[in-house]
Amino acid sequence: MKIALYIGVLCMGLFASEVNLPVELNGWKSLSYTSAAKSSDELPNALLKLNTASFVGLVNTPKIKYIVTPTNEGGTVSYGGIFQIEIKENGIYRVVLGNSSWIELVKDGKSAQSVAHNRGAENSGIRKMVDYALEIGTYTLQLSAGADSTTALLVTKIK
Repeated sequence: MKIALYIGVLCMGLFASEVNLPVELNGWKSLSYTSAAKSSDELPNALLKLNTASFVGLVNTPKIKYIVTPTNEGGTVSYGGIFQIEIKENGIYRVVLGNSSWIELVKDGKSAQSVAHNRGAENSGIRKMVDYALEIGTYTLQLSAGADSTTALLVTKIK
């Protein structure tokens, strides 16, 4: 399993280095590893750092106790996870994914509404980008309905 993770991290780094990414996505070029939480009790171990990409290990969606029921939970063979991120200033933030998992940001039991959706540049390793207008606070980032047990994930401020 560790060998597969290292190969995945290496491949993601290679894809990202072939493309000139906007400055706000520079964190995509180097990945650390983070495991997804399966419940709110595990969130302290699934912290995301703003502007730093993580290669994340996901779990089978039915094993996850989401904070808010996802709009698209996926089926019994899908993957997901929950993570925590601290937002220290109001602004527009982009969640960047290497796969097509469903993304939801939750604060105080309510899902944030997305303000834009986009795809990454060809050969960037970026499959999906979703923007949110966020206020200061602690958010739970929920991934669901994913087809892959791993992906790269970045949360970055763009405005």
